[in-house]
Amino acid sequence: MWIYLMLLSVFGFQSHVASLRTCQPEDFHYEFTECDSAGGRWRVSVPEPGVCQGGVSSPPKRTEDCSVSCDPGWYFDVSELVCAVCPNGTYSLGGGVHYETWDRLPEGFSSYTEAFRSAFSVSRRHGEVDCSEYGWQTKGDYLASKGGQCASILVYTVKLVKPGAVRYTYQYTNEDIIFEFEAQDEECQSLDDADDYKFPSITREGQWVTRSVKLKSGPNVLHWKTIGIETRGSPSRPVLIKSIQISGVAHSSECSLCPEGTFSGPGASQCQECPEGTYAPRGASACLPCDPVTEYAPKGSATCLRRPPCTSQDYYEIDSACDEKNQTRAVYRWVEPRVCREQMEGSVSLPPSGELKTCPPCNPGMHYTTGPGCVFCGRKEHSDGVSPCRPCPPSTAPNYGYQYQWWTAMPPNMAATCMSADDMGCSDLDGWQVGGDHIHSGRGHADDAYLVLSLKVGGFRGREGFVSGRPMEVGRISFTFELSCTSDCEFAFMEASTKKGVTVLQRWTGAQARLYYSYLITRNDSYTFSWAFQKVSWEKSYQKTGSSRLFDSDMAKVFNINVTNTIDGGASSCLPCPQAPASSGCIPCPAGHYIQRNTTECTHCPPDTVVTDPLPYGPEACLPCGPGLTAPDHLTCIVQCRLAVDNNTYDLTNISSARSMMGSTLFTSSGTKFYHMFNISLCGNTSVTCANNVTFMEGEATSIVSRVCRSTIVPGMEGASVGRGGRMRAVATQSVTLGDHLVGVTTNATLMDITVIDEFRQSNSSHNKDLHFFYTTPMSTRACPDGRTTTVTLRCDPDETGQGRVTLPRQCPDGTCDGCNFHFLWTSAHACPECHMEDLIVVHGECEGGQQKVHYITPNHCRAPSGIMPHRHYVPCVTRLPFMVEMIVLSTVSVAMLLCLLLFCLWKKNQRLEYKYMSLVAKASSKDGMMELPRPESCALDDGEEEEVQYSKNPPRGILSKFRQHKVAPTEGRGLLMESVTLTSKDPMT
Repeated sequence: MWIYLMLLSVFGFQSHVASLRTCQPEDFHYEFTECDSAGGRWRVSVPEPGVCQGGVSSPPKRTEDCSVSCDPGWYFDVSELVCAVCPNGTYSLGGGVHYETWDRLPEGFSSYTEAFRSAFSVSRRHGEVDCSEYGWQTKGDYLASKGGQCASILVYTVKLVKPGAVRYTYQYTNEDIIFEFEAQDEECQSLDDADDYKFPSITREGQWVTRSVKLKSGPNVLHWKTIGIETRGSPSRPVLIKSIQISGVAHSSECSLCPEGTFSGPGASQCQECPEGTYAPRGASACLPCDPVTEYAPKGSATCLRRPPCTSQDYYEIDSACDEKNQTRAVYRWVEPRVCREQMEGSVSLPPSGELKTCPPCNPGMHYTTGPGCVFCGRKEHSDGVSPCRPCPPSTAPNYGYQYQWWTAMPPNMAATCMSADDMGCSDLDGWQVGGDHIHSGRGHADDAYLVLSLKVGGFRGREGFVSGRPMEVGRISFTFELSCTSDCEFAFMEASTKKGVTVLQRWTGAQARLYYSYLITRNDSYTFSWAFQKVSWEKSYQKTGSSRLFDSDMAKVFNINVTNTIDGGASSCLPCPQAPASSGCIPCPAGHYIQRNTTECTHCPPDTVVTDPLPYGPEACLPCGPGLTAPDHLTCIVQCRLAVDNNTYDLTNISSARSMMGSTLFTSSGTKFYHMFNISLCGNTSVTCANNVTFMEGEATSIVSRVCRSTIVPGMEGASVGRGGRMRAVATQSVTLGDHLVGVTTNATLMDITVIDEFRQSNSSHNKDLHFFYTTPMSTRACPDGRTTTVTLRCDPDETGQGRVTLPRQCPDGTCDGCNFHFLWTSAHACPECHMEDLIVVHGECEGGQQKVHYITPNHCRAPSGIMPHRHYVPCVTRLPFMVEMIVLSTVSVAMLLCLLLFCLWKKNQRLEYKYMSLVAKASSKDGMMELPRPESCALDDGEEEEVQYSKNPPRGILSKFRQHKVAPTEGRGLLMESVTLTSKDPMT
């Protein structure tokens, strides 16, 4: 059966081939063979397969150049083997490719992820990371990568026939993601100027930036890589890539048609968008106009749209500028670009302007002038916004600040802007519009419009500092706002300063009732504070929909903004201050003084307190330093290198210089090695610096100056330099501060909610207590909302030479277990306290020549006191013992003699007791009246004793009688014991 089917298919195929027509000249197309060893190739004519057969094809033609590439606007004519100009309605990159549509990943691109364990990753000890939700993802109009705990890599491989370039347009607003671009050749060697383009700079919210990197001819491998370093807090905004263009590739054999809504003339390298009110189909050489009465077309439209009837959503109300009579009126304006039609049935007309009304007062610290309107009062003047400006009274000073609560015009030092992927997305470039008692984000903007309101502050009068475990307030900014949204809108408050880049301080999403927000400013710097509003989330902001204005009525309203303690702006009131003796001006008190509220006199603060307020009122303005800290100038709390803690004195002068140490070596899953370098400063005014030789954020500082800081180091690698076989220099980046301020120095393991890790706590049996240094950085980040802290435990170890040894916890080998709290143990002989005089051991040497050398030895638990250690000296030899020694000897001899006398008395008494005992034994053992006594020690009688002999005429007869009559004489002694017997003539004495 299967043989039958095979034969049937073969005959069917032959019959199909036999039925094909003969190929005509238009059925042939040109193709090139592979390059041969001579560097050339052949052009041949090939018919369309399955369409025709046979026919006469063009003869093969040889070209001696395999790498033909045309300029932009030209294409390679394969019939003539020359470059030709593109006709109208088409474009060509010449030898280039352009990607700007990301419905799927184009051919030649690949994307993958790998787990990356960051030191800031809070879940790095909780199993493997799931990278499926990360990586570069196609979003239609852009590529997006969220970073996260995974390294996401986008790779594109291209072969250039001549030197070219890659141009990519990106948006990178999240500093918690490392964004890296790298171009390598066929041997994986980075290009010569790799460090110049390796880390793209941070962009502003909503801003697109285009970067161009030159490429060499030959194979090139392009990498776009993201790595997230923070994982807590709100979801991070991803890195976006909108377009990628590469030039220098092989020739293009034909020109591409212009997309809809665009047009081009001859020799175009790109197509231009049609202006507003016009449209263009695909491949158009010019734009066609729409009917201006009944139709409209946004910029870049493919067709014309019918104008709808006007509604109340198509206009908005503003107050006109105040005139010379201080009057204003409500004015109505159409939302631009205007798309509605008034002449249609049911359409509304633009309301007439309102009646004149009195302008609201100026903001506090300002006054009204003809022309500009409300302006700030002059220096040393103040105003409540209603009354004219007037000078401050004597012995007072103006309290400068920004107090914006009326919005008849854009206040001084404020600006607004609108950004959109489409130039027609903003109804006006300012974006924000004033509304009398508030300022709002305006109407008529597209849903993807990014609306930014900014305020510039030149600086603050307060002096930054850190006292009692908290940063001092140099100023404060507060505002009240509300969000009227039917979608998931976003509202962000940001700050940017010269010392630090743009930082998002707070975000709100969705509709919000009126809210009050306050932010404490602790660094004295010039700032730009910004409020940014977008009607839809970033995920929806670049998605194409049927209409770009689905949420036209959504807006953000800001009612008031207040910034305190600034060096400029306006003053609404005056503060009392000390009066100079010979001047009418106001002068501040000297350092370390506060102002008496009643007398305005300057009074000295207690020792070890600081004053940061430029006009300190009352003794409460004197803030005490932390334990172990001093304030010799009353300006800053510091720790002296020679300090006293718990009645012990420590001299840390020899270890006061900056100390560096390397953390544990870490690896990515791909094998890239890196580690962290820590720098520590203990005492004095010594600070440490962590420098960056590579930065990835625009305006990022090249170095961090702090008490404790850390840098990420990627070691250099052989064969990865500008030239092959060389060495790439080590990369130092991501420098962060771990301790800007020293909170205190104490032997307690806890201070101001900062606790030493259990591994570094000392046992209670130790002779010396550890000395703990507590540092803090109050700056809040997404990973560490409460800032970062560092503890350095200083432990006495006499065996440690030099500056000692710094170690990291075993359970947290990179110094931290949570990315926010860091711990170090520093063992050193210099960490031992100084010995007291009574702790010293005095040793006398041998007597030589009548002189005796005296030595002083320190015990192991302390160090020789600096400057007060007694020197070795000689004393005369003496034969007489010291008085104390004599008294001890005499006492010893006396006690010995008393003991001997007591021993003799006890011995004497013992002998008597023994004699009595033996007598009792003799009585008990006598038989037949005869006694068996032990041999006496003496036959003599003691003095005063006499031998007694009793006579009886009738002695008892028999042995038993004799026993009954036997008794011991009442007088005993050391001599013979005598018994009383009756002697008769019949009983001889013997």
